[in-house]
Amino acid sequence: MSDFKITRYRIRVEEEQRGPDEPFTAVFLADLHNCSYGEGNSRLLQEIRNENPAVVLIAGDMITVSQEPRVDAAVALLNELTKKYPVFYVNGNHEDRLRDHIKAYGDQYEKYAETIRSCGVHLLTNASDQIEIHRMPINIWGLDLPREFYRRLRAENLGEERMEELLGRPITPGYQLLLAHSPTYFEAYAAWGADLTLAGHLHGGMVRLPGLGGVVSPQLQLFPKYDKGLYTLGDKKMVVSAGLGSHSICLRINNPPELVVLDFM
Repeated sequence: MSDFKITRYRIRVEEEQRGPDEPFTAVFLADLHNCSYGEGNSRLLQEIRNENPAVVLIAGDMITVSQEPRVDAAVALLNELTKKYPVFYVNGNHEDRLRDHIKAYGDQYEKYAETIRSCGVHLLTNASDQIEIHRMPINIWGLDLPREFYRRLRAENLGEERMEELLGRPITPGYQLLLAHSPTYFEAYAAWGADLTLAGHLHGGMVRLPGLGGVVSPQLQLFPKYDKGLYTLGDKKMVVSAGLGSHSICLRINNPPELVVLDFM
């Protein structure tokens, strides 16, 4: 890939959610698809280091799985990031494909997961972990949706009850931060209790039209509702990344790859 932009969002934490004693920055990555910006992803790494984040958050599809899985650039990047930052990561549909299609890919997912965990990555598969930043307790959840939620044209509906089956109830006290590859189910995420959801998957709709947004989702839905940007439902928020890479159909019009920076205050 040739270039990417940096997109910033301010995340104001509500008083009852116990915000940080002082502002901090998080970096959010999604849909790298094993792309590289410079040798060893040097340009991407430098921009992340320039932000001096307290945490790195990843919403899946760091790798690309087609005929031959490609994971090397993702592994190298994660290995560098974990040397300096806590890194939390949830699978996307490409990681799930590598895991679920055993006949085609054998144990390659287990090897990938073991490799990144050995680097220090917190790989959350329908699980949670906790971190405290400037006295702000954060429960970080990784929602790994089953394959039927990614089907083209006829994906399953996701309700609060199914969310509880997958994740259980939110842990209290603490700020509930949900990593969920697909943004399609924001209403269910908010109803479950996610204060902030971070998602990707749609690549910004690939082609963006002024005033209309992204044109098509990977599920072949035209003009998807949650394609890119910051969304709110009451006091619940979701940030959707346009992603850092592409695969198969490498099409982006009015829609550059992006690194998302979140300023919590």
